[in-house]
Amino acid sequence: MYIVTGATGHIGNNVVRYLISLNKPVRVLARKLDSSLENLPIEIEIGDVFNPIFLDKFINPSDIVIHCAGFIDLLNREKYQSFRTNYQGTKRIADLCLRKGNRLVYISSVDAIPKKKRGLVLEPLQINPKKMKTYYAKSKALATDYILELIHLGLNAVILYPSAVIGVNDFKPSAAGKEILSVVKRQVVFSLRGGYNFIDVCDVAKAIVIASDSNIIDHIILSNTDKTIFQLYQAIEKATKTKKIIIPIPSFIARLAVLFTSKYSQMMISAIQDNYHYSNEKMKKYLLPTLTPFDKTINETIVWLLAHQKE
Repeated sequence: MYIVTGATGHIGNNVVRYLISLNKPVRVLARKLDSSLENLPIEIEIGDVFNPIFLDKFINPSDIVIHCAGFIDLLNREKYQSFRTNYQGTKRIADLCLRKGNRLVYISSVDAIPKKKRGLVLEPLQINPKKMKTYYAKSKALATDYILELIHLGLNAVILYPSAVIGVNDFKPSAAGKEILSVVKRQVVFSLRGGYNFIDVCDVAKAIVIASDSNIIDHIILSNTDKTIFQLYQAIEKATKTKKIIIPIPSFIARLAVLFTSKYSQMMISAIQDNYHYSNEKMKKYLLPTLTPFDKTINETIVWLLAHQKE
């Protein structure tokens, strides 16, 4: 049985659907029912995922645990929720997997990786949560570091660090999905210096399942294509066959504008101006040698978001 947490999220939902396509048995542990899981042939257990009794009841020693649950705090305002979900929740899952001997796949984030301002970012030799500047990054780093410690104690686990994930089945939608949909609907868009590394959510789901069925005990970055914000907007323009007015603006103006809105934050500006050049050499070697081209991903993302946008 494959146990999936965070199954209503973008990555978790696609992991569940990919497992179903392989005729794998899936049990989802969730706090509440969600429309994104409707009509899927899976077991759904509703309960408190922070409760060790609940976890112990529905995770058996032979199960493979895929821990996708996480709390993304883009505005850097939710310290308690970030640490409770990303660190304490992960710690409970990892402790149980060590005790019961489960295979654990933990979905961390590239935000948990310490990186230099320039150069290719590789899998880290060590994690240093104290150097992380945001609640999200620090809490994910703490959880990642904890699992690395348990691996040394015998935990059968692999840690995966996805970069910016876009693609289909983005029901909430994610922050990236919201931004793409927003740009699709506007004719005039403002472009900041910086960018992201993007990877297709279906590639991420496949890599996760391959990792879960493997004997790999390691940590691996999941990444694909580097795009500046300007290039992303151009790709959206091309995919929608529309002409957009893309206006570059200096970072200091964007940072001033953030002071007058609750939609964006200084953290979000810093995130796109951080080093986003991530290695995928290890991923291609051990998990997924062939990746979806970015143009195909952005096309499928836009089609899905437009078809499922909430009124």
